[in-house]
Amino acid sequence: MSYLYLLVCLAVLLMSWESARNDAAIAQGDIPNEAIRLRILANSDSAVDQATKRVVRDAIVSELNSWAAEPESIEEARYVIQSRMAAIEAVIAERLQARGFSYGFTAELGMAEFPTKVYGEKVYPAGEYEALRITLGEGKGQNWWCVLFPPLCFVDSTTGDAVPKAEAAAASGDGAAVKAAGATAAVKGGSDAKASEAAAPAEMADGQAPEAKFFILELLESLFSFLRGLFG
Repeated sequence: MSYLYLLVCLAVLLMSWESARNDAAIAQGDIPNEAIRLRILANSDSAVDQATKRVVRDAIVSELNSWAAEPESIEEARYVIQSRMAAIEAVIAERLQARGFSYGFTAELGMAEFPTKVYGEKVYPAGEYEALRITLGEGKGQNWWCVLFPPLCFVDSTTGDAVPKAEAAAASGDGAAVKAAGATAAVKGGSDAKASEAAAPAEMADGQAPEAKFFILELLESLFSFLRGLFG
């Protein structure tokens, strides 16, 4: 029975870790009224589904950063996102299929409900906000969100979490491994060329690590399912 208690504690710790990692990641400061968010809802809170959400997130951010120029207005951002929706859907479908998931997904640009969230000393009130919403499967799991327009955050390649744009720029200046996955509707041109170059190797790193993570997570889930059947 001691092994069972140990496994239960491990499961609780794993879920707590997932919760901490998958909160919305946004920059310090207020989000402007004219903003478009990116919100990705996992199929469930299982470790595998949450890991899948992160893989899809990285793929979408990489796709967004491959586009030609950063929008200068919210109207232009809407147009760019809508005109590239087929490419976004293709990226999501490819990632799900590559990992053997048969559940569907939706990708839509429109108004979406956001709950109240507290990050540090900032409180972001609940309400309807414009967002590119990606729903994986049933969409019942924890979500990850950031701001597409204007670009307010970047994704740290060492943790997979988003960090403030200013911090990302400072880290890049020091030669740190930060990928400019600035949840933005397009790749940064001109002065942001270095940021887009930093994004390239980040996808390669995520292409290998998730495979090992998925194996371990699937193994843990299989073990938990066996124990539930044994003691249920």
